[in-house]
Amino acid sequence: MAHLRPFPESVPFHAGEVWRYHTRAAEPDSTLTIVRVDEEPASGTIVHVHVDGLRITNPHHPTGISDAIGHMPFSEAAVAASVTERIGQADALPDFEEGYQSWRSAYDDGHAGVFTIPVAEAVEVMEQAINA
Repeated sequence: MAHLRPFPESVPFHAGEVWRYHTRAAEPDSTLTIVRVDEEPASGTIVHVHVDGLRITNPHHPTGISDAIGHMPFSEAAVAASVTERIGQADALPDFEEGYQSWRSAYDDGHAGVFTIPVAEAVEVMEQAINA
């Protein structure tokens, strides 16, 4: 796979797009799917993604390993800096609604935000939180 430069912040993202991104070393085939894009006065464009192809240690999962994160909210700039290549369009969106609704409620109450770090770093943060 050729290494492409990050997309500029002005690149619009659309629900259903599947992208390669700068992954963690142990997950080179991981991809992200854009599941929703929201425009928020306080935060700007929020790009919601589902990430799969992961190997997250998770003591709460029956196998001890999670292979996906259903919902993660990012700034558009963080996604633009993370993605490397658009590889397709999902026929159907992955299941993200429950995670989105939980986040949405907390966001509206001022108790949640968006990731402004690269996707791979946010996956690392999530793994650390699950195992804390």
